[in-house]
Amino acid sequence: MRLLILRSQAREGFAPGTSDYLLSLDTRYAERVLGNLRGEERFCTACYPDCVSCRKPYQRQFGHRIAGVIDFPATLPYLLERPGDWLPPVLPPHEVMLAIHIHEQILLEILKQTRRWGTKAVVIPLEAPGWISPAARREAARICRENGVEVSFPKPFCTLDPLPGSWLARFRDEFHLGRPKVDLTVEGDRIEKALVRVSAPCGSTYYIARWLAGRRMSADLRYEVISRRLHSYPCTGSMEWDEEIGDTVLHLADRVHEEILIPFLGPPAPQEGMFLSPLGFMLPKPVPPQENWQNIEDAAHAILRSLRDKDWMSLAELRGLKDASPAAINSALIILRRDGRIRMKAGKVGKA
Repeated sequence: MRLLILRSQAREGFAPGTSDYLLSLDTRYAERVLGNLRGEERFCTACYPDCVSCRKPYQRQFGHRIAGVIDFPATLPYLLERPGDWLPPVLPPHEVMLAIHIHEQILLEILKQTRRWGTKAVVIPLEAPGWISPAARREAARICRENGVEVSFPKPFCTLDPLPGSWLARFRDEFHLGRPKVDLTVEGDRIEKALVRVSAPCGSTYYIARWLAGRRMSADLRYEVISRRLHSYPCTGSMEWDEEIGDTVLHLADRVHEEILIPFLGPPAPQEGMFLSPLGFMLPKPVPPQENWQNIEDAAHAILRSLRDKDWMSLAELRGLKDASPAAINSALIILRRDGRIRMKAGKVGKA
């Protein structure tokens, strides 16, 4: 299987224009994934100076199976007038395309032409909420479906767990990348061996497995090893709240690594205010509708009280009120304005 990688790369002397509306694309994550795929000895420095070359025994160097690495500028205008102009005339033949945070308009243009290069599957990892817009993701899925190409948008990449028999499953199995799978050999209370079958694409699973070996099962492995080691690797997943997954991308990466321990420790105990989703993730319980409406009503009263002695208040001041959350304040402002009880002008709120 041949793998083609599309990534963003900073270019010296490249001037995208004078527009204030420029998009900065991530370059670090692609470097991590490439270092892991190629088996570069020094790409991971997390254990330095205590490195034991934990990845070396696996002999997983896949550089010879990378058909090519295509670089695109890491800084581009948000809107490209002619995105097709950025495409190379020819791409190397390949079976799987891995597109790591390139401009979404360029991505869509490339996907339209996948039949030319024999593409069977496309992986578009999402390591932050804003890596691709919902509209572009829907369009990418439609284009791939019409071209008979499998596509996946794992968020984050280490959640990739495709159906058996698919091209995406072949990609995971042949390159050992996706949702982490680690075989633990436990004798008594001690982990004797930790064998990585599938690693997070950034390579962090090897690092975590190295520090699981020799530990006692009775220790707090979820925090002391998995969480701490993932953060210190470090995981480059975003810490920005993601409404789609109900958490941050980094925390989801932490939870999929905790699954390594489930055969021995079972799923984590539910926490107060959390629930276990059908996918096995601990997520915050949604606010009951009646409680949510009460919060909005309380926020509306807080806004009106604050405006008694002032003609105008800034939105920042109102969102900082201690009596209500910013989300409740925003909803209350919409309702109060609709009902004609407040005025809004240039980022300020005033009495009606």
